Amino acid sequence: MKEMELTLREELFPHWVIYALLLTITVLSVLKYQREMVFSHISVAFFKSPSSLPNAKESLSFLGRTNWVMLLTYFAISGIAVYMLLAYYESTDYWLISLPTIVYLFQLFALFFVGFLSGEFKYVKENILLLNFSAHITGIVLIPILFIWILNPQLSEYMVMTIAAVLILFYSLRVVRGMLLAIRNKALWYYIILYLCGLEIWPIVVGYLLVSPVFIG
Repeated sequence: MKEMELTLREELFPHWVIYALLLTITVLSVLKYQREMVFSHISVAFFKSPSSLPNAKESLSFLGRTNWVMLLTYFAISGIAVYMLLAYYESTDYWLISLPTIVYLFQLFALFFVGFLSGEFKYVKENILLLNFSAHITGIVLIPILFIWILNPQLSEYMVMTIAAVLILFYSLRVVRGMLLAIRNKALWYYIILYLCGLEIWPIVVGYLLVSPVFIG
């Protein structure tokens, strides 16, 4: 009679990753219970002007508690996503976990900088709101993707491509919507080109050069 052995499924990620994701879901659930309208604003932010959404500026103002809870949740989720990528590629470059936060802060600085140069900061506020919306929704969308990856490590290759596709999609939508907002607000093309080339495309190229040795080889 053959002996039957129980074999544990190989785990790619430590247990704390699941607990951290569950914590972010709890935070978002509490926030949704308290501010349900916030999630409605986020869902249509890429199709309507942020300032046209009812109470959007009040409920998701830059210095508001709701905005920063959503942003901190995004920083945590995106950091977890980077950690999972590092674990998959067996890399120890853990400083990359902070990369999504650094990218957000740089983009925020870029918008403030362009607003300062142009003297039209009131129009830049819409782009800042759009930047926040894109971070919020990216974090929310990443949660189920990361859970699927944890539960199905054999799909790692597809999950990596899915995460990359999500990031590229929301980044592209934000840039296109930002340009449309700038054109609608009659911003000078000089400032639009300055923002795109100097403060959007260049950082992405630098970021690619930094992460490509780790994730691409």
